[in-house]
Amino acid sequence: MVMPPSRRGAAAARRGRALGVSALLAMALLGAAYLAFSQSHRAEFTAGQREEASQQSARAPPSVAAAAGGRRPQAPPHLPMEVYARGINTDSTVTASVAALMTDQEKKELRALCGRTLYHSYATGWVTHETGLWTFVATGDLPLMWIRDSAVQINVLLPRIRKRPALRRPIEGAIRAQAFYILQDPYANGYEPEWIAPDSRHTGDRVAGRGGWVGVRNFELDSGAYYLNLLWNWYLTPGLYRPDRLLEEPLIFDAANLLVDIWIREQRRNESSPYRFQELSNGGLGPTGEFTGLVWSGFRPSDDPSQLAYPIPANMYAAAGLERALELNRQIWQVPEFEAKASRLLADIKSGIEKYGVVMKGDSKIYAYEVDGRGNSVTDFDDANMPSLVSIPLLGYRDYNPQVYAATRKRLLSTQTNSYYFQGKEFKGMGSPHTSHGMAWALGIFSEVLTSTSPEDQAAGLRTLLKMQCGDGLMHESVHVDNLKACTRKWFEWANALLAISVEHLLGYDCDDAAEAIHRASVKAREDKAGGTSNLLYYAPLESILQHDGKYVSKVADWKGIGNLIPVDS
Repeated sequence: MVMPPSRRGAAAARRGRALGVSALLAMALLGAAYLAFSQSHRAEFTAGQREEASQQSARAPPSVAAAAGGRRPQAPPHLPMEVYARGINTDSTVTASVAALMTDQEKKELRALCGRTLYHSYATGWVTHETGLWTFVATGDLPLMWIRDSAVQINVLLPRIRKRPALRRPIEGAIRAQAFYILQDPYANGYEPEWIAPDSRHTGDRVAGRGGWVGVRNFELDSGAYYLNLLWNWYLTPGLYRPDRLLEEPLIFDAANLLVDIWIREQRRNESSPYRFQELSNGGLGPTGEFTGLVWSGFRPSDDPSQLAYPIPANMYAAAGLERALELNRQIWQVPEFEAKASRLLADIKSGIEKYGVVMKGDSKIYAYEVDGRGNSVTDFDDANMPSLVSIPLLGYRDYNPQVYAATRKRLLSTQTNSYYFQGKEFKGMGSPHTSHGMAWALGIFSEVLTSTSPEDQAAGLRTLLKMQCGDGLMHESVHVDNLKACTRKWFEWANALLAISVEHLLGYDCDDAAEAIHRASVKAREDKAGGTSNLLYYAPLESILQHDGKYVSKVADWKGIGNLIPVDS
């Protein structure tokens, strides 16, 4: 597939109009002839033939059987979809316990906040082309599509497709865009909305590998893992007709296959990798290590350079993605070579995590953040960006040790042992070397509350998130633990998506209902001012907010927040 420029949507429309009356008449005659044939053939389809077709369907591979009979995907219980894509939590034992610890006003504010954040990315950062053939998804104030960020921005909308079928095509286009971008350069992590001639970039950009579709060329292992896990989430989305059809497209498989090849190469970083980056040590080679079975990563999920060669949380997430990709191969792709190499890689990573990822700290076994296979490790450190050590239960890596995780978590969520866990007069939370001292990240709070088993801690985390709106009713990158007006990245859609995910998971609220209420209140305010009718059913639905075709233009230059906040009744 060749990624189309934004102008091709209009060209396609002109070609459609050029068909003319004669072409349409011919199509109608063909349709009538086919209908007559179909009716005749249907009468000849005997009971015996139907039985034979049923037996063939039962023998067919899952993807073929799904095409014939609409069979739902087979979901092994040990491979659930991620929390990002599950939607409303129906387990009242969780949601009722958390809700009981919060005031009515806090719950009302959280409902309104999740209503504002759920479709904020869709309204401001998505541009779909050719009626959903491909879709660009901006991360927010940075006008690029990060594979990692956009995966979460896509995941949060998957449970809405059943209620809002118009979402399906743009979402399919966004998954195609991820695959296309990965194929252009699997070492990159952030991509441009339109192709830019490399010769037109300045020297600094060219040296950093930018040009063509590439906006940021930081090789981050977790980036590709987000893609593989997203494919599985798409496949398991409830109520979705024939999700396998998208996954059967060569583009989708080719990207997954290329990622596995790159990861195998990066197991032996010193021997075979062609990737270099100017910010990395050792002349651009980056941190080196012995062969461990783990996959090397030049950068952390924060986009900061890695200190040691092999990140443990990212390798866990990659292992989870490989398990799910292997299951997709068994059910859909059915490529023996992929099965063989991905299985070997998965076994290598699991062995490497077990052998090198667990280290002693005092009398306790804990998970290291990074290792090099030479006895060195980064411990008592975590980064708020996910995958992180605190977020291990969210990563889909089913072989982690709960006792080792508990000991790791205890040390990481303490200012005594983790210098990037900050306690201030306003709140406490995980920071990152990516930002200044005292700046705690919303992503760190999300990791805490979504992995906690304590209703008290979950309720406290939700209260903290209410404090982190920076006066404009949205989520942001980081906020100072002593000063709620000191914020970074006023427009950060990864965090907005995770806010809606957390509220639905911990309180069981339907953020879609809240978003609809806000949409209608916004329409009413607009029409009251413009002199329109008071009947809100006359106006375009919420889905109409998506931009179709045209060039993506970053809105950060004139970004002033969302204006007046519209309350949502509990």
